Amino acid sequence: MGSIARARQRALRVVPAVIAAAALTGSSAVALAGTASTAQSAGPTIKLYAAQLHEQVVVFGRGASYIDPSIYVESLGQSLQFDVQRKNLSKPITITQILKTASGATERRTLPAWTLNHWNGLNKFIQVKVQNGAGKVLASRYLTFCPDGNAQRATPDSPAKSPYPYECSSYTPFVLGTVWGIEKGWGVDPEDYDSVTAKLQLGKTYKVTMTITKPWQHILHVSAKDATAAVKMKAVTPAECNPCSFGRKAKPASRPATAAQQAATAAQMQRVPLVTSPPESVLPDLLPLPSWGISVQNGKAAAGKVAQSHVAFGATVSVLGNGPLDVEGFNTTHSAIMPAYQYFWRGSHLVGRARAGTMGFDNEHGHHHWHFEQFAQYRLLGKNKKTVVRSHKVGFCIAPTDAVNLLVPHADWQPTYTGFTGECGAPGALWVQEMMPLGWGDTYFQSVAGQTFNITNLPNGVYYIEIIANPEHVLHETNLSNDISLRKIIIGGTTGHRTVRVPAYHGIDPEN
Repeated sequence: MGSIARARQRALRVVPAVIAAAALTGSSAVALAGTASTAQSAGPTIKLYAAQLHEQVVVFGRGASYIDPSIYVESLGQSLQFDVQRKNLSKPITITQILKTASGATERRTLPAWTLNHWNGLNKFIQVKVQNGAGKVLASRYLTFCPDGNAQRATPDSPAKSPYPYECSSYTPFVLGTVWGIEKGWGVDPEDYDSVTAKLQLGKTYKVTMTITKPWQHILHVSAKDATAAVKMKAVTPAECNPCSFGRKAKPASRPATAAQQAATAAQMQRVPLVTSPPESVLPDLLPLPSWGISVQNGKAAAGKVAQSHVAFGATVSVLGNGPLDVEGFNTTHSAIMPAYQYFWRGSHLVGRARAGTMGFDNEHGHHHWHFEQFAQYRLLGKNKKTVVRSHKVGFCIAPTDAVNLLVPHADWQPTYTGFTGECGAPGALWVQEMMPLGWGDTYFQSVAGQTFNITNLPNGVYYIEIIANPEHVLHETNLSNDISLRKIIIGGTTGHRTVRVPAYHGIDPEN
């Protein structure tokens, strides 16, 4: 299953044809508020900047309009970075700001818990107000700000590329760690993940003001001048807005390797030696997270038959440890089965390979690609932890869908691809490479018959969804003792009307 793109209708607006050049200057040696430090911090200069002072917003009928002025949160002089993590699933989430001191050393400052809106971003970072011509406030709300949102270069001398991830949150509730940041000389749209709406009248002009809230001004040492920006927005019809666009363009979800890069990788692979005991320093650690997104599907009874009920669920297997998971199949048998190998990387260098199971071609609806056949198994266990139902799902096209812990050493913040934009191979493929970068997870939702658990004839009571990574131990890992996760569920109801309750896991993800 690929990553689910966030989608919402954004304000239509037109940008003036002539854009006045704005000189963006400033470096900062401002010490950030927070824990006392023995060395003065050369922290970033944070400011709000309006790319345009006059814009248009489209009104559709009598409903409220999405209002998204071209205002950015900029980080100048130094990158703004936060490490967000929890030590394990039973511990609370913490946030730490990472900054450079005047001497060039790294300083870590723990921020208070209120600054977090879970994994979604910085809590109540910005206040947005919409006022009419008379100054009356029509809408006002606080926005959660994701520093990993839609980023753009803000200065001519800024780095050409931002190293930070493309989003703050992950769809799995069992995230362990991530990184939020704005590269120095870059700006991020604060309405990329949050928005404000208001009912507007055609032809009227409104003032939209964004302000970094007082607590955040104090924490980041933002001056009053830099903490606010305003844009005048005129309400127009779609016909008056020409040209128009729905918000700013999002970043590409994938960046496939060039033909030259693929050729270089293939040439390198020909020289990779077979190893029987790869060093632990290059091995991944497969960690299955507790199941989530759990529900019951009650079917309709056919004539003379009992209505079938199934438990559907989501399962995420993550790759932590010391290196990525790279599994590759080679078509040497002229069949729908390929012998597979696990490759071991140290940075950008391949250091060895080992035989590791098989790949099989799945021609079922929605697949039509090669699956690694020994990646994971799913079982439903009874209260006594004995198997009562097995999922028929055995093969997987391995791909990164969810960031799980981007704070492990050498985690890949920007994978070459996410979801199924990777290459899982056509039927006639000679070679298939399926890779999971370090720090990421692969989520599948078992929602069709055969993959779900059939509970039609099971008695009510306590059960456990078991996810087993590397079930046949064909993959080399740093740790084989953590390859199983269990999630407690409680099945109830009557025939044809079964129910499921899912208690929270260490206080996380109370699904019912």
